[in-house]
Amino acid sequence: MAPFNLGSGLLQNARPEPYRRKLDDPVQRVLRVYTQDPGTSKADGAIAEMELPWEPVGPGPTGSVFVVRDIHKPTGDVWAPIDLDEFRVTVDKGLAPSTTNPRFAQQMTYAVAMSTYERFRMALGRLPEFSPAVLRKTERGRIEIRPHWDHEDNAYYEPDEAALCFGYVKSTARSLGTTQPGAYVFTCLSHDVIAHETSHAMLDGMRPHLMRPSNPDVAAFHEGLADLVALLMRFRYRDVVRRGLEESKDQTLDAPLLTDMAKQWGRTDGDGRAPLREVLYRQGPADAPVPREDRYNPKKEHHDLGAVLVAAVFEAMSRIFKSKTRTLRKIAEQSPGSRDHLIDLLTTAARDLAGQFLNIVIRAIDYCPPVDITFGEFLRALVTADWVTVPADPYQYREALVMAFRRYGITVPGVPDLSEEALLWKGPERPLPPIQGLSFADLRHRFEPGWFADQEERIERANALGRYVTSDDRHKHFGLVPPGRSGGVLYDEPVVESIRTLRRLTPDDDLDFHIVAEVTQRAKKERRWYLGGSTVVLDADGQVRFVIGKGIGKWDRHKRTDAFLERSAAEYRQAFEQEEWSPAAVIRRFHARKRSKKT
Repeated sequence: MAPFNLGSGLLQNARPEPYRRKLDDPVQRVLRVYTQDPGTSKADGAIAEMELPWEPVGPGPTGSVFVVRDIHKPTGDVWAPIDLDEFRVTVDKGLAPSTTNPRFAQQMTYAVAMSTYERFRMALGRLPEFSPAVLRKTERGRIEIRPHWDHEDNAYYEPDEAALCFGYVKSTARSLGTTQPGAYVFTCLSHDVIAHETSHAMLDGMRPHLMRPSNPDVAAFHEGLADLVALLMRFRYRDVVRRGLEESKDQTLDAPLLTDMAKQWGRTDGDGRAPLREVLYRQGPADAPVPREDRYNPKKEHHDLGAVLVAAVFEAMSRIFKSKTRTLRKIAEQSPGSRDHLIDLLTTAARDLAGQFLNIVIRAIDYCPPVDITFGEFLRALVTADWVTVPADPYQYREALVMAFRRYGITVPGVPDLSEEALLWKGPERPLPPIQGLSFADLRHRFEPGWFADQEERIERANALGRYVTSDDRHKHFGLVPPGRSGGVLYDEPVVESIRTLRRLTPDDDLDFHIVAEVTQRAKKERRWYLGGSTVVLDADGQVRFVIGKGIGKWDRHKRTDAFLERSAAEYRQAFEQEEWSPAAVIRRFHARKRSKKT
């Protein structure tokens, strides 16, 4: 094959590098936050102290990964920034939660965004980075946070501006709780909303081509995954989880305190009662039917479709929770007066389990194809990500996920059945030799494997991979075809989009080393560009372990994209018909607010 190219993300020097703690630095910075939003009762654990890795910050706060710039779009005014290193702020664990002090909103958006970043970092076993659009826009690859950006009923990630933008809205006369009718409700004070928007940025950095809406699942996947991260992060707060279990009749995970999202924002209009979103909690036996309106249907609005993904994962977690706590419940039945002790133990179990599921969900992104994601493929990614880390699966997490996805009507094309063996991603069709120069013994690490390599080293790694996957006898194993014109189709040169090393500690205290890379290729037929390629996962010896492919020459898949685009919004079609398309326009369309209890 002809030469390949390197993607713009690889060629950018900008990288958001977290602060590396020095020996005499503090260990943590403690900041107070709302665990959900200002509408949550203090009796339900409304306020918590969040522990963040310490870093020196400037006014804003201005940190190593996020910069808070509290500008008001309509007027251009900028709120005076908080200085977290000011003595009175530092000793008091930050400002007290407030709906009237804009500097608290600056503190909270920084804290929750940074905490979400750290959760991704921990789960992935490497430093996350942001999308090529963000890296091109900023000098150090950081994202700007705008807490009081505009008077609009929305909050969104803006990749072209390298920003997280939070709106505010007036509540209606029907608003309930502590929200006064006609008062402003700020999305920047919602823990769920901040974590959701930050997750959009993290996903875009890991798989930027998944922004191209090639099928009904793509937009739904973005919304569903961001909701899953926000929902599971809530379980870190012990008081919230305990209160939720107390509210539950059977001490399960079905309490609204644990399943409702963005409650205060959702109640600003309509009947004033509904949260922005809630988990479709339809727990039942593995083969019990789920109501038809709650099952997977590609014709659903994308928030509604994303809710099906959330429901499937949450049901699997709930099923495992019941299984792992069965013995505790039986002991409690024989011990009158032990309810409080039982709830304490269940709270610990629920928090631990949610953290494990959050790790699985985040790690699964590394095992997704680089383009054209479907829910069935995400199930395969979940199964593979967990199998790599915990091969034995003693509590049947993977089986619970498979059964829940099946129950909600999510199918997995291209596999003979739903056994674990069938769902695991596979390696190349025939054994291939290791890639020279990509074993961990050959790599030069700047600090350690999970840290960014120097630019020269990164380019060397990408070139080694590019030469390997585009060679004449191997390219077909990676979903690539020789560039040039063939049968009325113009095939571009393949592009190595990313190559990332990681180091993960397994539950058995083993170290697992990986390289995860993306290779893509474009093909133009008539007026549209189509994408294909593979996610390539290597082991520590440079051996190809998994190839998660979407062959560029698979025209049946491209025809399905055509059929989807013909009934889709103009922004979606432009992502395939314009040489320079706007990811921001697409994600705004993804994120157009849907007022529904099922979104």
